[in-house]
Amino acid sequence: MSYSHFSINERNTLQSMRDKGANIASIAEKLGKHPASLYREINRNSDKTHYCCLEAEKKAVTRRLNSTSFSKRGNSELMAIVQRLFEDDLSPEQIAGRIRLERPKQTDWHLSHETIYQSIYDRIRSGENLRSHLRHGHQKRRKRLSGKDKRGLIPGRVFIDKRPDVVDLKERRGDWEGDTVEGAQKKGYVGTFVDRSTKYLLGYPLAKKTAKDNRKKAVAAFRYIPKNAKKTITVDNGKEFAEHLKLAKGTGAKVFFAHPYHSWERGLNEHTNGILRQYLPKNRSLENLTKKELAKIIKRINNRPRKSLGYRTPREAFFKLPLALQT
Repeated sequence: MSYSHFSINERNTLQSMRDKGANIASIAEKLGKHPASLYREINRNSDKTHYCCLEAEKKAVTRRLNSTSFSKRGNSELMAIVQRLFEDDLSPEQIAGRIRLERPKQTDWHLSHETIYQSIYDRIRSGENLRSHLRHGHQKRRKRLSGKDKRGLIPGRVFIDKRPDVVDLKERRGDWEGDTVEGAQKKGYVGTFVDRSTKYLLGYPLAKKTAKDNRKKAVAAFRYIPKNAKKTITVDNGKEFAEHLKLAKGTGAKVFFAHPYHSWERGLNEHTNGILRQYLPKNRSLENLTKKELAKIIKRINNRPRKSLGYRTPREAFFKLPLALQT
């Protein structure tokens, strides 16, 4: 197994799975890394009590930048583009990758995401208010739960053990993961579905987290998705998915359930909900969230370039669109 540096997304997954009680072996398998690499990462980049992905990234970047040249940071035109993309909520890794994708021959503009991070943190330390564009959403350390499902049974559930193996490859369009995001004090919700292959996100506001309301709005959201892009849907065991048989009939996709308290079986959905929390933080009530406001947020997320997509956007990948220049 070849060695590679941890990315911010991998550090986020590491923190999330550790907070949920996953062991090192299962996290290593998820990330495709040797367990020793995870132990080394945790030991080098943790504080005394907890591993935080953002703090770990900062520590790693600082070490790697001790002898790095910052000549490209003197390119005012390049840094103006970097700033504009950052203010559009692209991560430094996405900015660096997108610039390379759009300007493959302009190598003097190719810069690393570490350089962008360092520039951002330098500006933050000097007093600029840039933190709102960084990926927040730290997960509080939770009490480890047992594997027993205490939320009651949903009739007719089919678990992911029986899901087609091709879904695990994340290569075909049309395999979705679904969940709901909760507002502060359980006031308002957002239903979300994300395509495993292209990271394309669907979402809708929910006044109440009832099975009927969730199913109706989910079917409506999928109405504009091509028929051949609705193959499977994998959801958690919340009661809002109790009408899964009607959901399957209304969308034409087969519905499967993750195992109780195994959120990493819907890891992409969990990660995408974390991105959504950048705009809809946990301390915000969602009871007054409008369909129009949510649509703007989802459009912004679907137009972010992703490293896993070769720095194409989810929208470009899902609808197979030509490259739309952003720089």
